[in-house]
Amino acid sequence: MREQLFEFAVVGAGASGLMAAGETVQAGSTLVLEAKQKPGKKLLATGNGRCNLGNRFVSPARYHGDADRAASVLERFPPEKLEAFWRQNGLLCRELEEGRLYPYGLQASSVLECLLRRVEGFGGEVRCSFPVEEIRREREGFLLSGPEGQVRARRVILACGGMASPPLGGGPLGYQLARSLGHTVTPLFPVLAPLAVPPARVKAMKGARSGAEVSLWAGGRGLASARGEVQFTESGLSGICVFEVSRAYGALSETEKKTVELSLCLMPEYGPGEIYNLLRTAAASPVLPAQELLDGFLNRLVGRELLRRAVGELPALARQLKRPQLSAIAAKIRDFRFPVTGTGGWQSAQATAGGVPLSQVNVSTMESRACPGVYLTGELLNVDGDCGGFNLHWAWATGLLAGRSAASAARSSQK
Repeated sequence: MREQLFEFAVVGAGASGLMAAGETVQAGSTLVLEAKQKPGKKLLATGNGRCNLGNRFVSPARYHGDADRAASVLERFPPEKLEAFWRQNGLLCRELEEGRLYPYGLQASSVLECLLRRVEGFGGEVRCSFPVEEIRREREGFLLSGPEGQVRARRVILACGGMASPPLGGGPLGYQLARSLGHTVTPLFPVLAPLAVPPARVKAMKGARSGAEVSLWAGGRGLASARGEVQFTESGLSGICVFEVSRAYGALSETEKKTVELSLCLMPEYGPGEIYNLLRTAAASPVLPAQELLDGFLNRLVGRELLRRAVGELPALARQLKRPQLSAIAAKIRDFRFPVTGTGGWQSAQATAGGVPLSQVNVSTMESRACPGVYLTGELLNVDGDCGGFNLHWAWATGLLAGRSAASAARSSQK
C-alpha cells in the first residue's frame, strides 16, 4: 500500500515551521517533521526561558545580510500585526526594556503551546525523531526521506533553522537540503555570541559583571559598538552588548581577525578629564589603600585588575599615586582593551549569519525560485537580526508568509 500523500510537509518544528504549519493545516493535510525528540527546543530556551518573541522597534536597519530585500516582508508583518495575531490566538504580550516583547506570563512554554494548538487542533501531525536527509521531486510533489522512513507531500516548507546551538537543534541539514534543491548558500558564521580572549587576560575577573560601552577594533579601525552589561567568563567576554558587536568580527577576513581588539569604556558617562578629577579627589584620602582606589567606581574584581594593568606595582596608599599614574588609570578606564581570538562558536551563538540569498526566493510568498513548490523560512535565509527579539520576529513573519502562500496555492489548485 502506498504511503499517504500529504498536502504539506513542514521540515522543522521550530518557530517558523510551527507558525507555517498553523496556516497550512487549514488548507489540507499537514505533517511537521522534526529531527529532535521534542518540538520547539530552541524556542523554549529563548529569552532565558521567557521567550523574547519580538521587538517594538523592528525595522530593516536592525537586520543584516539581505536586509534590503527583507524589508517588504517586515513591512507586511509589523510588530503590531504579530502582537494582534498572538492575542487572537489566546496569547497576550507585554513590552519590557528596549521594546522587547514577551508573553505576558513570561513563559516560553505558553508560546510553544499556542503554536502546537494551532497545528494539532486542526488535525495536523507533528512527528518527532524524524530527520529529513533527502528531498526529491516526484510527479505528484516531493519525496522526503530519512533514517526513519519516507514521506510524500505536494508542497514542502523548509524551516530547519540555522547552525546555532547544536544541542537545541542547530546544524547544517537545512542548508544541505536547500543546496540539493538548487540553491546556493552564502558563508555561514555564528553571531550573537561571546567573544574569546586569551584566558590569562580575564582569569582574575571571572564571574564579574560591569556596565560598559564596548567597541570592536581591527587595524586601528572602529567596526561596531554597543552599550550594556559585560560578563567576564573564564575564556572571554559575554553579555548582550558583546553579542551585538560579535557579528562585525565574524564578517572579517581571517587576516583582519588577527588584529581585532575589544575595547571597554567602563565609565562611558564621563569624559577622560572628569574621570581623572574623580580619581584625584578619591586618591586624596589619607587612609584609602591604593588597591581599593576603584572599589567605589567599578566592580571590585574589574577595578583591581585594571589598576594592575594600568600601573603595575601599586604603592600602599592611593595618595602616593603620581599624576602620570592617575592619568594612566583614567585612560585605562576609558579604553580597557582585550585581544579577540575568536567567538564562542556555534555552541554559544544565538543565531546564524549567512544562508540562502533572498534573491533565490519570491519574497512575496517565500517560494523557492529554484524549486517551485518548496518554501523557505527563518534562519535558513541570508538574514539575521540584532539581539532583542528581532530574529524570532523574522521567523514568525516568514513562517506566516510561507504558510499562507502555500495554503493559497493549494486551494487554487483544488478549484
